[in-house]
Amino acid sequence: MATEQYEVVVVGGGASGLTAGMFAARRGYKTIVISQDVGGQAATTPDIENYPGIEFIDGLDLMKKFKTQGEKYGMQFRFDTVTALEPQPDGTYIIKGATGEVATQVVILAFGLSHRHLNVPGEEKLNGKGLLYCSICEPHFYQDRKVIVVGGGSSAVQAATTLSHLAKDVTVINMGEHLTAEAITVQRMTQRPNIHVVVNAQTQEVLGDDHVTALSILHTDTKQVEDIPAEVIFVEIGYMAKAGWVKDILETDPRGQIKIGPNCETSRPGVFAAGDVTTITFKQVVISAGEGAKAALEADQYLLAKSGKRGGRIDWGVKKT
Repeated sequence: MATEQYEVVVVGGGASGLTAGMFAARRGYKTIVISQDVGGQAATTPDIENYPGIEFIDGLDLMKKFKTQGEKYGMQFRFDTVTALEPQPDGTYIIKGATGEVATQVVILAFGLSHRHLNVPGEEKLNGKGLLYCSICEPHFYQDRKVIVVGGGSSAVQAATTLSHLAKDVTVINMGEHLTAEAITVQRMTQRPNIHVVVNAQTQEVLGDDHVTALSILHTDTKQVEDIPAEVIFVEIGYMAKAGWVKDILETDPRGQIKIGPNCETSRPGVFAAGDVTTITFKQVVISAGEGAKAALEADQYLLAKSGKRGGRIDWGVKKT
C-alpha cells in the first residue's frame, strides 16, 4: 500500500498539537494530527478556570472543542502511537506508527509529557495496586478511603481538593516547605476539613504486599522516618518529556525536552516543536495553544520559502459589500 502524503503532520493531540493542526489546515495544507488520545494532559484536568474567555470548563470538553474546530477546517485526526521520525534524502520525512506510516514535508512535534515517578522501593511493584498517577480516573479507587497525594504543585493541590469530596481523608506530602500551586487553589484546598498537609517530607518507600498499605517518608527537618497509612497513593510530582525516539536526530536538553528557537524551530529544517515537550518555561494550556499556533505559522513560512513563493497564505476572508 502506498504511503499517504501530507504537507503537515502533527504528532500529539493536546492543546498545542490540535491548535497547530487547526492553523495548518486553515492555511490550506493537507494536515493530519496523529495522537494516542484526544487532549493529552489537558484532558485529565477537571477544572480549567484560567483559559481566556472561558470562565470554567472541563479539560476534556475544551480539548474536544479544539478537535472539532480543527476538523471543521479540514484537519484530519488519527489514533496511533508514533514510533519513529525518518529524514529522507529529498528533505521530507517519514512518520512511522504502530498502524502504518505517512510521508510529509513538515513535522510538528507536540506530544506532551509523561508522569514523573517517585523512583523509590515498592513503586514498581505496587503500581496499579493502590499506587496511581491519574487522580481523576476511576473514583471507586478512593471512595471512603485514606488517600495520600505526593506533590505540592497545581496538579497535586487540585487533585487533593477533588479527592477530598469522596475520600475519607487526604494527606498531601510535599518535599519543600511551601506548596508551589497557585494561591487560589491552595486556599480552596485548605478549606477542606479532611485534607492534611505534611511539608519537608521526602518519600522513602511505598509499603504493601499485594496492595498499598502506607507510604514511608523522611521528615527532612527532624530526620525522623514515619510510615503514613494509606489505601491509595496518587503521585502528582509533575511530568517529563519522553522524546527518546527523536533524540538522535534533534537536539534535546538533559530532561529530554526538545530544544526550540523563538518560533518553535528545532535543530532540523522542516521539523518544529510546540508545547510541553519543548524547552519553554511555563506549561499551561493557553501557552501550549499559543505555541502550537506559532509552530504552524512558522511551518507555513518554511513551506512558502521552500516552494519559492513570497507571499503568505491568509487565514481570514474579506466580506464583499
